[in-house]
Amino acid sequence: MPTLTYTVRHGRRAGTLLTPHRYNDGHYRAHKTNSRNDPEGRRVGTLDELVDLVRLGYHVRMSNMAADHAPSTVKPEIR
Repeated sequence: MPTLTYTVRHGRRAGTLLTPHRYNDGHYRAHKTNSRNDPEGRRVGTLDELVDLVRLGYHVRMSNMAADHAPSTVKPEIR
C-alpha cells in the first residue's frame, strides 16, 4: 500500500516529516491547487482515495502534530 509523505524543505521546521492530516470528522482533504482559491477541496475517507487524487495532481493537507506543525497544503511524495 502506498503512503504519502512530505519533508519540509524551508524555514525553522526544515526536515520535519509530514503525513496526511485527518480532521475531526475522520476525513482527509485534497485541493486542486495549493492556493486558498479552493478552500473546501475534496474530502475523502481513506488513504487509498487520497493517493488516487495525488496521482491526478491534487495537493494534500498534511501535518505533524507531534512536532507542532499545523496542517499545510503541499504536494506529497507517493512511496
